[in-house]
Amino acid sequence: MSCLTVKVYNGKNFNLPFGLILNDYVLQKIADCSDSCNKSYLFNNIKKVSSYLNTVPNIYPNSNNNTNNSNDNSSNYIKNPLVYTTIEFDKAVSLVEPCAGFIRNPIFNNVSAFDVSQISINNAVQSNNQHEYNCNYLVLVIQVFIKIPNILIPRFYLNSKLNSKSPSQDILLGYSRIPLDLSSYNSKIRLLNHYWLKFGYVCITVDYRPVIKNSLLSLPSSSSSNNSSSLALSIDKFDLLKVIGKGSFGKVMQVRKKDTQRIYALKSIRKSLIISRMEVIHTLAERTVLAKVKNPFITSLKFSFQSNEKLYLVLDFINGGELFYHLQKEGKFDLKRSKFYISELFSALNALHEFNIIYRDLKPENILLDYQGHISLCDFGLCKLNLASDDKTNTFCGTPEYLAPELLLNKGYTRSVDWWTLGILLYEMLVGLPPFYDEKIPIMYKKILNDNLLFPSDIDELARDLIQRLLIRSPEKRLGSGVNGVEDIKNHRFFHDIDWDQLNGKKYTPPFKPPVNNAFDTSNFDDEFTNEMPTDSVVNDYLSKSVQKQFEGWTYVADSKLT
Repeated sequence: MSCLTVKVYNGKNFNLPFGLILNDYVLQKIADCSDSCNKSYLFNNIKKVSSYLNTVPNIYPNSNNNTNNSNDNSSNYIKNPLVYTTIEFDKAVSLVEPCAGFIRNPIFNNVSAFDVSQISINNAVQSNNQHEYNCNYLVLVIQVFIKIPNILIPRFYLNSKLNSKSPSQDILLGYSRIPLDLSSYNSKIRLLNHYWLKFGYVCITVDYRPVIKNSLLSLPSSSSSNNSSSLALSIDKFDLLKVIGKGSFGKVMQVRKKDTQRIYALKSIRKSLIISRMEVIHTLAERTVLAKVKNPFITSLKFSFQSNEKLYLVLDFINGGELFYHLQKEGKFDLKRSKFYISELFSALNALHEFNIIYRDLKPENILLDYQGHISLCDFGLCKLNLASDDKTNTFCGTPEYLAPELLLNKGYTRSVDWWTLGILLYEMLVGLPPFYDEKIPIMYKKILNDNLLFPSDIDELARDLIQRLLIRSPEKRLGSGVNGVEDIKNHRFFHDIDWDQLNGKKYTPPFKPPVNNAFDTSNFDDEFTNEMPTDSVVNDYLSKSVQKQFEGWTYVADSKLT
């Protein structure tokens, strides 16, 4: 398997984008706010903590260190480093904490390994004329952050750019995008050698090891998997960590790929079940969409393989939780947060439409948040492929609250059904419920077809106008369906402050960051699943050769191509 390794050595000369509110007056005020304690003692302790703000503690002290002094807890005085680096490649992320040094000059000395799939290389645009922020590049992204409590941040900066509801902020100190063209290498190569990224400064080395072309890995045959190469991708190449979800045809597990230690989500699907329920076409469509579409806000396929009994998809592990979970928890979102999510969702839907794919099932349950707070659209089982701009389809599918009128009327529908659901979702984010919701589905269908669209009095005027235009019942008149197509949506006044290139480059700071500790964190998934023992259950389904033939072309291993 092709592999990219990134070593981060150290950083220097980092500067905050604002001055800290940190002085004796503020510290004294903090002490004065306390009660039932010795004020002088507390103030001295605050001063002591203040002195540690410029020290990055060693979180994992060397076991050989002298530990005779049991009172010396300085190495764990601050449990989490204030400065950290994220390395992102093809949507996989490593969070690198410093092992020593200071805030301005942290020492990392960390190596991160990333799998490189031919799917990603094939999808990468290799034209030199592409815009810097075009999401189709294979791009290595290095970011450096510092954790700052809100009390130390100037109010103007906190209110204008950050999430003031959180007690602390992860402030971006530096950001670098490094486009990589990996298509022309047939042997190991060092792409960057002790290279200094010039935002502050971070020193990195990048190596690429492509798979050897003449030793491509083959799919384990349905008749004799034991004769396959020992290197062929299979469930044995992964450590099973947690169950994170279940569906009608299988389950989803958090897994760790043994060779690179990379964390993924692995979706297993029983062949016999999708055959008995005539879902083979939908399942193959999901695999095709995941492999074909490249967008920063769509969950991507890393690998796919199969056994005699099961199909497997290896996907990005997105652990910030479903948008549904966060919306239920908070009731509704403010305008800033709603606009952020809708903008990224628009980008994802537009990317699907550019490949003549209709999504058809947009709802909060199918939208995940990543560790930073960006959205990731998932679950493509109801997608319709190969539907050009004005083509119609008739299949009745979707979730009742989000169905477009033309779908209910069974008159055929186009890709404009996705713009209807985008409007429904924006309304739900701002209000807390879909506009035509009713517990009784037949009544809800009547409301979708006939009821007036009503808004609370406090809804933003531009948001109201956009929703009204997206929820026009006549699909031909709906925003996004005119002669200018999606440009009419992008140019709507609601998005006047959105730079779409910056959005697709993930340059905007999300207004909400999910509580995610690390790549292994599954706290945003239901305990009903995560408490279950992760196993790849043994099934003894017999499938004939003619049935197995339906799944030819499913497997992607190493440099083979999806068909």
